[in-house]
Amino acid sequence: MNNNHPIEPPYRHAAPAETTMPYRTTSTASPFVAASWRRGGSLLLSLFLGVASAGEAYKVDTITFPHHIAPEVGGLGFTPEGEIVVAMRRYGILIAKPEQDPTKFAWRSFSDDILHNTCGLQVVSKGEMIISTMDDLVRVKDTDGDGIADSYQVICDDWGITGNYHETNMLAPDGANAKNGWWLAIGTASHNGPVFSNIRGTYSAIGQRGRNFSGANWKGWVVHISPDGKLEPYAKGFRANNGICVGPDGKIWVTDNQGDWRGTSPLYHVTKDGFYGHPSSLVWDKNFTSDVDNDPLKHPLAKLNAMRTPAAVELPQGFMCNSPTEPIFDTKGKFGPFAGQMFVGDVAGGRILRVMLEEVDGVMQGACVKFVDKDLRAGNNRLVFSPDGTQLYTGQTMRGWGTPAEGLQRITFTGEIPFDAKTMSLTKDGFVVTFTKPVDPVGGARPGSYKLKRFYYRYGPQYGSPQMEETELKPSAVTLSADGLTATIVVDGLQANRIVQLDLDLNAADGTRIRQPVLCYTVNRLRK
Repeated sequence: MNNNHPIEPPYRHAAPAETTMPYRTTSTASPFVAASWRRGGSLLLSLFLGVASAGEAYKVDTITFPHHIAPEVGGLGFTPEGEIVVAMRRYGILIAKPEQDPTKFAWRSFSDDILHNTCGLQVVSKGEMIISTMDDLVRVKDTDGDGIADSYQVICDDWGITGNYHETNMLAPDGANAKNGWWLAIGTASHNGPVFSNIRGTYSAIGQRGRNFSGANWKGWVVHISPDGKLEPYAKGFRANNGICVGPDGKIWVTDNQGDWRGTSPLYHVTKDGFYGHPSSLVWDKNFTSDVDNDPLKHPLAKLNAMRTPAAVELPQGFMCNSPTEPIFDTKGKFGPFAGQMFVGDVAGGRILRVMLEEVDGVMQGACVKFVDKDLRAGNNRLVFSPDGTQLYTGQTMRGWGTPAEGLQRITFTGEIPFDAKTMSLTKDGFVVTFTKPVDPVGGARPGSYKLKRFYYRYGPQYGSPQMEETELKPSAVTLSADGLTATIVVDGLQANRIVQLDLDLNAADGTRIRQPVLCYTVNRLRK
């Protein structure tokens, strides 16, 4: 149904624009806090300013927030005027003009704490935001131009709510300025949290079975919301799909988290009516339930495996990623030598990943590599590029597991070119790897500089999976291009439905050590 109806805000609150708010050091403050002291009745915070060492390509700044706000970031964006917008999970919406000094952001409040656990944000203008929360998709507006939101209009709330903490709802605009509506990634509930006695929507006792479950309608789905608020189910089989975006070419990308029915954390290319492996959500698929007595967990494992669409890229648990979040593309090409590539946050690890995608035999697949894992806190939940494309902001929150880490950090490209693998592409008999700088010609032509192994993760109801059938792959030949920027690796033993890990033991021609030496390529299809 059309759910466009207003919410009455309980009060209006505007924080002072000047930095006269008291600040304090808390347990959630940056690890770079140096000291705090009182002057003139205000508590000032002295922070480590993120300055890159000579030759470093990226620096990390930690940005301060007012002390009275729980710094749990649920959404990030920029206004057309270039101000950053931060939607908090348990406060409201803050806006500030970015400053070079990360301690000088003068935050002002756009919205009070009426919003229930913000999960996503689209900035329409400086006076209008679209927010996805655990219970609704809402339009937040300033109708009288005073800089404070006074209108809260529910666009859609046609999915169930059980009260479980795990039921996130990340949004992605469909089309420029969301002219076609929104995509919503709706997470399942967790056995670690309760289901309330009174829920919203349709309840399924069968759907509540399992470790992560779909006890209320559309949990574990990606749905589409039209501009007039109509919900259309789109794809199912998700567990903790706390990241969704639409790429420059219109493809929909969703991250999910390792756990039951997830051997490791995946990145999915999502298409209409696809099933992505976690069966609990199938209880809401009428075409499925009519054939299997309404219980997805009784469906044979082999049949579920045959139904599912595998991940475009698997993100190896532990050393590559633990809990992936928002994916985002570098569309401006000003964030170093990785134009057009995807970046992914990790809410349970102090890192951002980089993903290199390609299409092979009609199927998306590719490689992942760590991008930044130095000076970065855990909790990297939401990402946004600055309007000029030279900075990547990461909004952090603690979701109840992993290292406590909350707040906002900023990664800035310094102009120095890092020595990294730029791309990794599958060939009929191996891989082609390109680099951001010329490789040392001696080491670059040595097969021993390229160590490869093959493995996979087991699909099934168990929580996670070890690496299965690890097999070393030895390159039979390596050819380095004349300019030193491309290595062609010939290797036997490639198989479909496997991950190939590549460890690089390389220096650049200028002596620089490779910055991130481990890449993992997901081989869904082989080149024909």
